[in-house]
Amino acid sequence: MLRAFSSKLRKSWFQVALIICFTFSIIFLLFLDFFNLESFSNVFNQNFVFMWTWKGRMFYLLFLWILFIEFVIDWNIISENKPKTTPRILASLVCALVPTFYILAINFLGLNQVILNIGQYFGIGTGDFLYFHWPLSCEYLIFAIFFTGAIALAYKKEGLKTFAISLAFLGGISIAYMLDTIYPFGIFKPLQEFTLPTAATTAALFDFLGYTTNLNYPIHYGGSLLPYLTVSLGGKSAGVAIAWACAGVHSLLLYVLIIAVFFKKSSISAFRKLSYFVIGLFGTFFVNVLRVFSIVVIMLNYGYDAGMTFHNTYGEIYFFTWIFLFILLIVCIQRFMLVERTRQTFQRLGSFLGTAKNKLLSRLKKQ
Repeated sequence: MLRAFSSKLRKSWFQVALIICFTFSIIFLLFLDFFNLESFSNVFNQNFVFMWTWKGRMFYLLFLWILFIEFVIDWNIISENKPKTTPRILASLVCALVPTFYILAINFLGLNQVILNIGQYFGIGTGDFLYFHWPLSCEYLIFAIFFTGAIALAYKKEGLKTFAISLAFLGGISIAYMLDTIYPFGIFKPLQEFTLPTAATTAALFDFLGYTTNLNYPIHYGGSLLPYLTVSLGGKSAGVAIAWACAGVHSLLLYVLIIAVFFKKSSISAFRKLSYFVIGLFGTFFVNVLRVFSIVVIMLNYGYDAGMTFHNTYGEIYFFTWIFLFILLIVCIQRFMLVERTRQTFQRLGSFLGTAKNKLLSRLKKQ
């Protein structure tokens, strides 16, 4: 048994090393974050940023979780396709360790000032946008680029297919963060256009439940035009200006990205893919409505700070719970042929009712 385990370990040493490189970067960052050892002294060292989803680092942990699942599912395939030459092995491992070197350079070697200078050069604002949003967005981008590069160097095109969901997830989050940093408060109009339907549907939901609701559009906020939703009940009132990030538009983009990758890895028919895609898109939209609804209700009952805590920490979990359950539902439907079985059940029921009807008519004619 020990010999068999040793043989498997020797055969799989490379993917184990690659997992360790990915995990170490994130765990090292978590350690610095938890003990407030980071070079940026404002938000980073005033909060445990791994507790936040939107503009936080919890997504790194979700990325690792998805990555581990992909490794386990395709372990044997990955073992067979590992790089055979020493230069490719070294290049992949070095690429996987670049995020760790980046963290060290940012926090201990003065690279943080270079990042701030680049942000100022590109016109990033001041305060938290320059000292928190911009460094965090750059950090996500570095992680996404070099983790993807390490997989591509190691396993080429086959590796990108195998780890497509985790890499698409991390890349999508890094792009969403960077867009919201460069174009804050809904200035990026192509995404901001999606907020009004979300705000209007949320207002309709509040109206249906008996709240006093007022939706104003557009409200000028800097260079952007935002819908502003005000909700009142029992003498309490809460109002929110809704930018594309608040409305969960990035969730729609992530849904499209993740579901497209999932469909590419599956053998589902084109018609079913289209049906699943449309159902999932509507489901994601209404999950975003529920997210905005929850934020406003919490603000109404517990105050603005509580609402923002939910916005930054728990609101994003709505989408990830939904997309996980939706993909699991698709897998169950396909795996257990639930559509075919349901169709067969209705056909048998129809046949039974038809037979019963014919027998009843026959008896009535005899009478």
